[in-house]
Amino acid sequence: MSTSHNAVKFWNPSIGSCLRTIDSGYGLSALILPRNKYALVGTKGGTIEIIDIWSGTCIDVVKAHGGSVRSIATIPDGDGFVTGSEGHEVKFWEYQYTQQPDQMYHALKHYTILEIMTEEYRVNNLE
Repeated sequence: MSTSHNAVKFWNPSIGSCLRTIDSGYGLSALILPRNKYALVGTKGGTIEIIDIWSGTCIDVVKAHGGSVRSIATIPDGDGFVTGSEGHEVKFWEYQYTQQPDQMYHALKHYTILEIMTEEYRVNNLE
């Protein structure tokens, strides 16, 4: 998976060919979630885009930080992820599936993320 100023590309690593291109915001960081159905894109505008890889659509955009989302990494227990911003914020998120009330029981559930904690870190100049 790679990001650019206007798209996300999904690649076949064995042969190096692009499998799918999806319109996106200015992506700076990205993460493919477990089961390879969804991906997260951290943008220059401070949002996280939730991409449904199979359908090729952006299913949600979540305001994550006041500045660019520079990094996204999974949490070891697999229940969430962490983001880092250019504003020295670190946010912890968990995954959640929700179902719209008007959907039938067997309909696909909507994938969302919830912020669970924010920390601010400053690195002092050690000179």
